[in-house]
Amino acid sequence: MTALPRAGTLTFAIAACLAGAAAASYAAGGREPKTVTGNVVDAACFMIHPQAADAASHKECGTACMSRGVPLAIAGDDGALYFAADANKRLSAFHGQHVRATGDVTEKKEPMELKMPVGDKNTMTVKVEGGYKVIALETLAKAAK
Repeated sequence: MTALPRAGTLTFAIAACLAGAAAASYAAGGREPKTVTGNVVDAACFMIHPQAADAASHKECGTACMSRGVPLAIAGDDGALYFAADANKRLSAFHGQHVRATGDVTEKKEPMELKMPVGDKNTMTVKVEGGYKVIALETLAKAAK
């Protein structure tokens, strides 16, 4: 385990990565927006233990991680994990809820590391290999399951 980075640094690095993905996506142009439904989860916890991270009992833990800069994502009903291009700006209001989101989706191939706080001084790193998806949110609303 490594020392916990300041939340602002972690949030900035993740937001810059996702914003770059969104800009590249729009530059490609000509694509139809995609509609995604799923639960808004703490992405790092979800990758480690998806059943627990998606449970109502995990909301408090996810909120703590989110406040330290861990990104939220939509755990899609289709099995994919969608990171919002604007980081947690819009997803934070829907943490722990089932949502319907529409926007341009970009599939990224490079690996990404997420750092999850463990206690006050340590982190656990989760590395996403094989790519991930980024959605540039146009609409976002609570949805029925």
